[in-house]
Amino acid sequence: MKIMLAVRQQGHVPSFKNNKMLAKGKLITDPAKQKWMERCIQSFESQLFCGSAITGGEMPTAPCPLSLTASLMPLDDSRQWIPELHVYCEEVKPGEEGAVIIIEKL
Repeated sequence: MKIMLAVRQQGHVPSFKNNKMLAKGKLITDPAKQKWMERCIQSFESQLFCGSAITGGEMPTAPCPLSLTASLMPLDDSRQWIPELHVYCEEVKPGEEGAVIIIEKL
């Protein structure tokens, strides 16, 4: 089984490396980058919910547990759980950056 997540149409993807800033004596993440990350997370959540199968031709009326999604994900990022990583890149116009992430058990 594959899980596919896409990061698209969210404008420029900001760099999150070394992005902390000092505000009122506290170290925080740039609010604009935090906002982008929240939109990306909401998009992933939406894609995962939309990818859930409807069984028996009926739409569930109660929220379904996310255990299936959680059980398909690796426990951590150790090489034990992710033995291979394949990355393909292509040039795009500024503002059209994104990614398609495919997770599958080999």
